[in-house]
Amino acid sequence: MSASAGHRHRVSDAPAGEFDYYLLSLSWSPAFCLQSPGAAECNGPRRFGFIVHGLWPQNERGWPEYCAGSQLPDDVVQGISDLMPARGLVYHEWSAHGTCSGLGPAAFFALVRRAYESVAIPAPFARPSGAIEQSPSAITAAFFKANPGLPPDSIVPTCSRQGAPRLREMHVCFSRDRKPAAHRP
Repeated sequence: MSASAGHRHRVSDAPAGEFDYYLLSLSWSPAFCLQSPGAAECNGPRRFGFIVHGLWPQNERGWPEYCAGSQLPDDVVQGISDLMPARGLVYHEWSAHGTCSGLGPAAFFALVRRAYESVAIPAPFARPSGAIEQSPSAITAAFFKANPGLPPDSIVPTCSRQGAPRLREMHVCFSRDRKPAAHRP
């Protein structure tokens, strides 16, 4: 089990806006589409590589979830569709995690975009033709090579456990002010 997977099983009761850091989860859509070929982001004219699964407020122990928040305007959903192509994903991520950021919907998804754009996607992952079957250490090395300013342990891959290691997601840690930070298991 990756450190981030174990970390994701603990929940805290912190109120909205009170958390220690962010975890950006980038989902590798070719692997997702192998498991869920009927999903919205797996059909249509555009195939995606990394899409944003979410930007999650985290605490040293657990994370806040489903805080009180405002409605998610349709223009905000449309505005993030290039990074999060499934409307259901956008709505879920707002209600489960965005509401706990202490930000309004437009500000939260603007932060999601800035976090995503601050991570350079390595060339082999930029134009996917299928699932990536490399070791977690090779995937992480490629991300660090493309992002030499990131601190050690700020990027953690999550891979499938069946057959060859197959990339599922990359988790990137950021401080509250969106500076890359070491992963906190």
